Amino acid sequence: MLETLDGPAVRLWARACLAALGRAREELDALNVFPVPDADTGTNLFLTFESACEGLDALDPGAEAEAGEAGAAAALGALAAGALKGAHGNSGVILSQLLRGLADEVGAAIRDGQPAGPRVLAAALADAAELAWQAVAVPVEGTMLTVARAAADAACAVVDGTNLPGDWTLEPTFAAVAEAARDAAEAALALTPSQLPVLGQAGVVDAGGRGVCILLDVLAALLGGYDPTRAVRVGRVRVPPRAVSAVSNNGAARTKPVASPSFEVLYMLEASEPQLAQLRSTLEELCEQGDGDSLVIAGGDGAYRVHIHVDQPGPAIEAAIRLGRPYDLTVTALANCSVATQSDNAWDGELVGAHSAESQSAGHTAAAPHYRAAPGRAVLAAAPGPGIAELFAEAGAIPLACTSGRPPNSAQLSRAIADAGVEEIIILVNDPDGLAAASAAAEQVHRGSSGARVAVVPSKAVVQGIAAVAVHEPGRRFDADIVAMTAAAGATRHAALQVAVEDAWTMAGVCHAGDVLGFIEGDVALIRSTLLEAALAVVDRMVSAGGEMVTLVTGDGLDEASGGPDGTRLDAAELVEAVRARVHATRPEMDVVAYEGGQSGWPLLIGVE
Repeated sequence: MLETLDGPAVRLWARACLAALGRAREELDALNVFPVPDADTGTNLFLTFESACEGLDALDPGAEAEAGEAGAAAALGALAAGALKGAHGNSGVILSQLLRGLADEVGAAIRDGQPAGPRVLAAALADAAELAWQAVAVPVEGTMLTVARAAADAACAVVDGTNLPGDWTLEPTFAAVAEAARDAAEAALALTPSQLPVLGQAGVVDAGGRGVCILLDVLAALLGGYDPTRAVRVGRVRVPPRAVSAVSNNGAARTKPVASPSFEVLYMLEASEPQLAQLRSTLEELCEQGDGDSLVIAGGDGAYRVHIHVDQPGPAIEAAIRLGRPYDLTVTALANCSVATQSDNAWDGELVGAHSAESQSAGHTAAAPHYRAAPGRAVLAAAPGPGIAELFAEAGAIPLACTSGRPPNSAQLSRAIADAGVEEIIILVNDPDGLAAASAAAEQVHRGSSGARVAVVPSKAVVQGIAAVAVHEPGRRFDADIVAMTAAAGATRHAALQVAVEDAWTMAGVCHAGDVLGFIEGDVALIRSTLLEAALAVVDRMVSAGGEMVTLVTGDGLDEASGGPDGTRLDAAELVEAVRARVHATRPEMDVVAYEGGQSGWPLLIGVE
């Protein structure tokens, strides 16, 4: 159990939140009927939190490694900054402000010498809710603002010793604060249809509020002693059920159509507080005149993210130009969700250069790149090692590099899709953690005006990707090619070996540093003392169910870590031959193929087709 927040805990929470939002993305999109029924709240929350995690990944390792609470403050600050730079949509901007509130309160407490314990967590939730309310020009009850405030009130009631509904009197522990916040958020979410008529008419709860509940559920899992990453993977974290039938057909609720602004405008602005106050006043006046709504301004310390829905984008952008140089600008047509950048408009010539330089330096793409696709088909395949990249390239796919062993994020995939420049794109991320980002990138392209069709083959391992590209036929119909590749990937059972770096509990028992873990279908199935023992044991289990071919992909470190039963060292070739002999001893009809993948962290990948 945690007694104080630290950097690793924040990082664990953030990655688990991203995974949970990825799992819930489509369901949250389907719930989205307010403020605009454009079915993108789940995608916006996921993309915003993905940008937040990018900011965390870019954090100087020394800053996060500082003792305890200082590391938590640095990590939360990096999350908030990343979310602000990459905020998508109304809900994403509000989410960035919630993260900023958490970071500000934890940082202030640490500077005052307070331990980052349960009381600070409750105060941070309260500050987050307050900042989010302040960011929205016209706050509305029944939204994610209401849910965040209810969670904060419940958390504060726990640490203040106030009786909660039902006469609960809870000790101010981390778990109690997090669980009270989560439960109150879920109760508040259930009331949103009665607070916001459009939700009641559609028969749904607020999509953004549901997203807040997911983040708090992951927090409760972490502070309650569970591994939140594992909890997300096995479904312990409560992800929203499918939207009710009233919002089937991708969120088109059975409500009376109402007039709404035509464009969503988003940009970053560096400004002083007086300049920001002037901009806020101008945009609020625009909304009061009926020419805009959904104004949200988030950020601080001179850097702000501005979001507004308007009938004409020009005035909202010109107001910012008068104050400085807005950048990272996107204009989205809400009617059909097509994306235009400032290069498609002639409001101000200087604005184009400002956007280009700033957005490129930030390393973030706010929306799918705008381009016109040419005839043709391309397969984009995530390749975590140079040998794997060569293998995919030889098969006619475009290999995508995996930074730090992680699959490409949505911004990287969007750029790769634009670079391919063809009408038909097939994506293989070859990692379960990358599927949500791939789906989000595909959704962004579909909302654009490039004319490209993008499909994601649900490959969860490199060996599944290898099987998929092996049956790829560019001359087939696009849909038929997707079906064939998906079937090949799904028919490939996958396993992998990893050397434990520390003592830990696993599904197969307790492992110690230096032990070899055998993963089958993503779960630890066995623990052995050497790679050879683990490889043979995994293969025995894999081929016992039959199959036609065994694929082995060797990685970095295999030569150094392999060991025979007598303690002698084995090189990669010797280990492969030992596995081949083992397979043929029991399944002589099965083929065994091996490739040098060069992936790090996973000495051996195994597939059985």
